[in-house]
Amino acid sequence: MKRRILLVDDNELFLDSARDVLESEGYTVITAESGEEALARVRAEHFSVVIMDIKMAGLSGVATFIEMKKYRPGIRVIMCTAHLMEDLIRRAEEEGAFAVLKKPFSTEVLLEAMERAFRAE
Repeated sequence: MKRRILLVDDNELFLDSARDVLESEGYTVITAESGEEALARVRAEHFSVVIMDIKMAGLSGVATFIEMKKYRPGIRVIMCTAHLMEDLIRRAEEEGAFAVLKKPFSTEVLLEAMERAFRAE
């Protein structure tokens, strides 16, 4: 069974490159360009893991994660950031993010974080 990944970022270049990498590893990847779009997708579909940027225009990744947990309490989320935002990073970890990855990160680092999240199923 292919694992379904939701990839959320307001940076289209990041979405395209990360999707290409994950699909080459055999995952089914759905993308969302905002927190609001991610919430709609998570309400309608099941994902093995959500990989989401912390800082996005509109609803932040952390706020999106907190909202997702209201109707999918066991959701597994890996947060990513290119910014040093200690308060948001700490909040994501307190809310139960499986990992917070600093951009740019290697494919190996991402896949390791995903495997840790999968083991929690």
